[in-house]
Amino acid sequence: MEFDKSFSSDFDFDQVSNVQLTSWYLDVRAAYRLQARRMKRVSRGSGGILSTGNRMFWASVLFTRMIVTVKTIDKILPDPKPKEHWDFSSVASLIRNLFECYIWYYWLCEDDVLDEVRAARFILLYLHDYGSRRRTFPSEYSEPREADPVYLDLVSQFNGNSILNTVPERKRRELLRGEKTPFIQDEVLERMGWDKDEFRMWYRFYSQHTHTGPMSFYRMPEHDRGSGAETRHEKKYIMFSTALACNVLERAIAGHLKIFPDAEIREPWLTDADVVRNVERAQGRAMGRRRP
Repeated sequence: MEFDKSFSSDFDFDQVSNVQLTSWYLDVRAAYRLQARRMKRVSRGSGGILSTGNRMFWASVLFTRMIVTVKTIDKILPDPKPKEHWDFSSVASLIRNLFECYIWYYWLCEDDVLDEVRAARFILLYLHDYGSRRRTFPSEYSEPREADPVYLDLVSQFNGNSILNTVPERKRRELLRGEKTPFIQDEVLERMGWDKDEFRMWYRFYSQHTHTGPMSFYRMPEHDRGSGAETRHEKKYIMFSTALACNVLERAIAGHLKIFPDAEIREPWLTDADVVRNVERAQGRAMGRRRP
């Protein structure tokens, strides 16, 4: 992961004036919004295309999820003016989610692997989804796993894949349970060319805020942050994180253009007005279902 070395974590921000810090923050936010607009254009340009396989379908799903998260982050990036709400922990949680979504996107769709390897990864995705649902909602599964036709079909796909049917028995049992993420994050980061140590540092830091670990609140009074007010630490952390998110957006766009090469120049399938109308129709249907 890379970002402007002017914002490296060992930079002495005590020597930077509030005016300069605000200027940097606004520059980073502007860069983020520029990438977000480009991502939206690419997303719209890849819409309305019939998927010819799992790769295209899941690329569309995951890219849509990313752009929705990107827009949510944008909505909570505050302006440096009175009465604005500053909440780094919420920004951190969403950016961690963005990181994770892009890792899934890369592993399933962008990574340049053999067709049989990609097919194996989708089988593992389906097993992970099945295992996660069964573990989360056990009351909805009345029959044993081994008697469930859905599970048996996934086992058949697993056994029929030349990559998966050679894994050691212990690993096989783990993968078939589907209760763990089916990839090792560090291995994916290596293939992506990201610095594992740097990513791990930021990921753990963001996880503290996502799960309300002690690092998210222990130094709130000392750092004068976490109250919703504009402070130097709040602004600095949001600026760092937004800069990192810019890198993720740039990579995600490049990856999506490998799968949908003309998405950036193609006439969008839906205009902004179309999207608004579709949302209003969906909201209307939902309201109608609530009526007695």
